Amino acid sequence: MPDNNDFDDFDDLNHDIELDSLLLNKRISVRYRRNDIKAMIKTHSLFFPKLFRVNLIDISSKGAAVQSDNKLKLKSRITFFLQFADGKRFTINASVAHVHSAPRYGLKFDLYQGELAEHLLHTQTDLEFG
Repeated sequence: MPDNNDFDDFDDLNHDIELDSLLLNKRISVRYRRNDIKAMIKTHSLFFPKLFRVNLIDISSKGAAVQSDNKLKLKSRITFFLQFADGKRFTINASVAHVHSAPRYGLKFDLYQGELAEHLLHTQTDLEFG
């Protein structure tokens, strides 16, 4: 009777899988593409804080992609303001996670935004996901 362990070395499913190598897009939460949300960023500079409007590319409960003519530095601390068409507002502390494709920037929220996730879902009208 053959030993079942002889086949373990040839079983592709038995090997450790590095998930990061398999996932090109490492985003875990659903991103919504919305053009009905106004977005602004306030930089946290001691001497020259700035408040400016940005174009929202996509958003989730964990982060957002924005486009801006104003330069943002990697890992800089910001406050992200959102205003929905129904008047609902969100103020979110975040950091700049990606700048390599400026003027497009990736923002990572400090905390999971459950209330934002619910509001995004309930106000979604055209079901275009990123």
